[in-house]
Amino acid sequence: MLQFHSSVFGVCLVTDLIMPKAASSINNKVAVYLKEFPNETFQNDGKVLYCKCCEKSVSIGQRFQVSQHISTTKHKQNKERQNKFKQQFLTSSDDNSSTFYTDLCRAFIRADIPIFKLKNPALKDFLEQYTGKTIPEESTIRKKYVNVIYEETLTSIRQNIQDGPIWVSIDESTDADGRYVGNVIVGKPSSEPCNSFLLNCEQLDKYNHKTIAKLFNDSMNLLWPEGVKYENVFLFLSDAAPYMCKAGNVLNAFFPKLIHVTCLAHGFHRVAETIRSSYPDVDQLIATVKKIFLKAPSRVLKFKELYPDFNLPPEPILTRWGTWLEAALYYCEHFEKIKNIISSLNTETATAIDKANNMMENNNLKNNLTYISANFGFLIHTIKQLETRNMPLSESLCIVEESQKKLEKCQGHIGNVVREKCKNVIEKNQGLKNLKIIRDILQGLNPTELLDVELTPLDIVNMKYASITSVDVERSFSQYKNILRPNRRHFTFLNLREYVVSHCFKN
Repeated sequence: MLQFHSSVFGVCLVTDLIMPKAASSINNKVAVYLKEFPNETFQNDGKVLYCKCCEKSVSIGQRFQVSQHISTTKHKQNKERQNKFKQQFLTSSDDNSSTFYTDLCRAFIRADIPIFKLKNPALKDFLEQYTGKTIPEESTIRKKYVNVIYEETLTSIRQNIQDGPIWVSIDESTDADGRYVGNVIVGKPSSEPCNSFLLNCEQLDKYNHKTIAKLFNDSMNLLWPEGVKYENVFLFLSDAAPYMCKAGNVLNAFFPKLIHVTCLAHGFHRVAETIRSSYPDVDQLIATVKKIFLKAPSRVLKFKELYPDFNLPPEPILTRWGTWLEAALYYCEHFEKIKNIISSLNTETATAIDKANNMMENNNLKNNLTYISANFGFLIHTIKQLETRNMPLSESLCIVEESQKKLEKCQGHIGNVVREKCKNVIEKNQGLKNLKIIRDILQGLNPTELLDVELTPLDIVNMKYASITSVDVERSFSQYKNILRPNRRHFTFLNLREYVVSHCFKN
């Protein structure tokens, strides 16, 4: 930093100019410009003269080039804005703008604000007015800073995880563009609750045990680029798809302490699907009434006129755990009200209305709704409890065992079918047996069986909050689908991966 005093120029000038290490002729030109434009501040990065107000280089070849830049409207506006936010100390303009752009990009990604919103004049003017900064173009942020935030996110995940130990959860889905996508969640098992992180989001060629095992291994290399800690991977959570189970068996050969557990919340949802398939009449009623009120404002209005404080019938989504059971319990509780509403509608406007009226006259339908509510309604609460984050292993296993006991008390043919389905789900979950042994050890009991893996006492302590569900990876797909909404379908997958991983990160 140079200060130019009156002994040199005849007037005291203190500027922000960093003199370039170049020929003396350039130094002389700069000195002339400083004398002629004492109210302007420039910065030099060692190569060119840089205007701090406009954040761009200015040629010093000819005097008119400098004066021309100073007289532009944009320069005057930028200078006026910067005067309102004058810094108390001098910093490099490149570093300053780079930090601002990075923070701006991080804020947009974490808040899931599309970066193209920077082109909105109202938002751009607002940010410029209250930050005193020039807002960059959307392409500048997208090309230069999204990757910076992604690398920063990976660094933060590595600092949180360090050498482990870790648990891993993997699931797959098909996105709106028809791509096969696999998400990888990692967390650090500990004697205290800890956060989980979306480590990787990858496009897969297809779903099989080879692609899942490769995704798992690639993600471990991403987490530990200097060398995978094979003995520090304790738990692998997934659904019960055959290729997931096969991938778990393959990975056991490389990760000696790995316990593969299939998601218990998903397992109870499969039990609920068995209930749904056992009652086609109830399933048909739910689907028919859903059609009656779907995109029919006049019928919804009629519904609200008869029962203004009554909620519309639920619209279950089969891929959302337990929603069909919730609908069945709704119809059991409000059967007479729904019957009155449907009977008041004009049957000539839709065949579904006449069909629903006929179905609700069937006594077997009412009996089936009663049986479902009395014997299986608790499964909704079970699934919601298992979706809770950072639940102790002993508490989550207690919920599973209590639900098993309730299902064992179910009577009748359907009760036997559902009970056998639950038993089959639990018995096929090989890793669950090891978690029960670990739970007994942590509770001071003496289990009769031995662990299939060799864990040290400290390893067992770290399993105190081990999860038995893959809820976190399911939530990551919800965020993925929110990002890839209809007006944001021009992502390349590389950019989409960086955006999703950065968006899902919570420190």
